[in-house]
Amino acid sequence: MKTMLRELKPGARITGYYICAQKSVRTARNGNSYLALKLSDASGTVEARMWDVGPAEIEAFEAKDIVKVQGTVVSNEYGLQLKLDRIRAAGADDDYQLEELLPASPRDLQEMEAEFAAVRESITNPHLKALLDAVFASEVDYRAFCEAPAAKGVHHNYIHGLLEHTLGVCRVADKLAEIYPEINRDLLVAGAVLHDVGKTLEFDYTTAIDYSDRGRLFGHIVLGERIISRAVAELDDFPQELELQLVHLVLAHHGELEYGSPQQPQTLEAFLLHHADNIDAKANIFTKKRAGTDDDWSEYDRVLGRFLYLKRAED
Repeated sequence: MKTMLRELKPGARITGYYICAQKSVRTARNGNSYLALKLSDASGTVEARMWDVGPAEIEAFEAKDIVKVQGTVVSNEYGLQLKLDRIRAAGADDDYQLEELLPASPRDLQEMEAEFAAVRESITNPHLKALLDAVFASEVDYRAFCEAPAAKGVHHNYIHGLLEHTLGVCRVADKLAEIYPEINRDLLVAGAVLHDVGKTLEFDYTTAIDYSDRGRLFGHIVLGERIISRAVAELDDFPQELELQLVHLVLAHHGELEYGSPQQPQTLEAFLLHHADNIDAKANIFTKKRAGTDDDWSEYDRVLGRFLYLKRAED
């Protein structure tokens, strides 16, 4: 069992995997080199030192690498630190969990995967069902969808955040289809499933959540449209009108041109998907603010442009 950084106690011996958030090589008073590091995991950060190092130790890893360390927790005037005996870059065969290194969804992954399977099963249109099967046919693509964050900041900005957000949008979309029977429910829910699928390519999240080169240059809306269009091209006799409207849902889900939407919603399903997406994203902002404090009011939220009142009403 990995020792999380928030659990460190003075005198404890630890062996585990962490992210090397910062690395510098310094010279001690005795003239020997030492490593001054900042290690992080999903629970926090800690300073670490490795004394009397040579070229082999210095060159064994780089900043931003996942590293395996062995050492002792010490307490001094700077607080808790790790005094390291050994450190190396983690390799492909090392056994560590990304959820332990980066913040992850509070929801259980297996529970979310089961819900996602049920959403896909609920779609009865054979063409849309075949399209979703094609998009998620590769285990690599499916696992990327389950693992990716939904954002670098703002909302669902943690591992499995894309899956959690997608399920939230699907639930809102399904309720809207109950209220408005004129909606093409399968089209709306398929759009909810696929609206952010480009985020599997938009982000890198091996040691920190950041944009990939493709993410910066194209954005998830363009990347998502490409994923869908390639999958449609592999299918036989996919209805042209259905493809037209599904792709429009993805292209228009940000709602307004100034928010990065290539088009404004021009169908009922696209209009409702935009609002379902917005509801789930904004609700997540409130939820995270409430979880992070006991205060009645948040700091000024630049995304929402207001202070948030976080106190819960009595039942």
